[in-house]
Amino acid sequence: MHAFMMGIWSWIMSNPLIGLGMGAVVVFLFWKQPRQTMKLLIALLVLVALGYLVAGIADFAMNSAMVKERAMEKTP
Repeated sequence: MHAFMMGIWSWIMSNPLIGLGMGAVVVFLFWKQPRQTMKLLIALLVLVALGYLVAGIADFAMNSAMVKERAMEKTP
């Protein structure tokens, strides 16, 4: 998940016109509808946090399964 988020960030930073356009849209949304924009940003932050949580749980489960498998292979 972190690599995905960093990939998006680096793509936006490597394309300054797109970054400026996105910034202009966010400023316009805050100017016209600040409450709805804050709700949208909070919803996006919650989705990103849930993505990190799910990725962490999956990583933990896969790592613990690999540790158990290695322990079973070493047992005679």
